[in-house]
Amino acid sequence: MQEPKSAAGVGYRAGPVGARLLRAGFDGCIVPRMANIFTAADGYRPIDLLQCGADHIDAARVLFRSAPGHYDSAGYLVHIGIELILKAWLLEVEGQFDGTHNLHTLYDQLVTKHGAPALNDQAAAILKVLDQYERLRYPNPQQPIEIGDENLPEIDALLRLIAKSTPNELQAAYREIDPTRKAGRVLMKKPVKK
Repeated sequence: MQEPKSAAGVGYRAGPVGARLLRAGFDGCIVPRMANIFTAADGYRPIDLLQCGADHIDAARVLFRSAPGHYDSAGYLVHIGIELILKAWLLEVEGQFDGTHNLHTLYDQLVTKHGAPALNDQAAAILKVLDQYERLRYPNPQQPIEIGDENLPEIDALLRLIAKSTPNELQAAYREIDPTRKAGRVLMKKPVKK
C-alpha cells in the first residue's frame, strides 16, 4: 500500500485515522513523519544535548535517592540522559545523529567511526542494563524491568569514562555552560503564589 501524501506531496504516518482525515481533506490534522537523521543544520547543538543530558542524569540521581516509587522515572531519565550525551558527541564529530534510542548502537557508532575507546566488560554490562530502562516509559507488566539504586556506582563509572573520552571541545564547552540558560531558553524560578 502506498503511503498517503498531503497536497504538497509530503508523506504522513499511515493509519486508519490519518488516512481517513487525509482523504477528507484535513491535511493540517495529520502528524508528519519523524525525521530519522538530526543535524546541526536543523538547529541542534551539541552543547544543548549535553546540558540536557547532564540535567536528566542529575534529576535521576535525586529520584534514585528519594524513594523506590521513583525508580522507574529515574531509570528512564538516566537512559535518556546518556542517550543525549552520546548524541551530543556524535553531533560534535559527525554533524548529525540518528533517531535510535539504543545506547549500544550509539556508542558503537562512536567506536567504529570516531575512535572512541571500546567499553570494558563492566561498562558494557551497565550499558546493557540502561538500554532496558528505555522500556520504562511504557510499563508492561508482562515484561517487567527490574530496577533499583544498586547500579548507581556503575552508572557513575560509565559516565566518567564517557566524559573522559568526549572531544576536548565538548568538554570545554560543558565547563562554560551558563546554568541560567538552556537550549535557547532563560531558566528562572518564579515565586509561588499562595
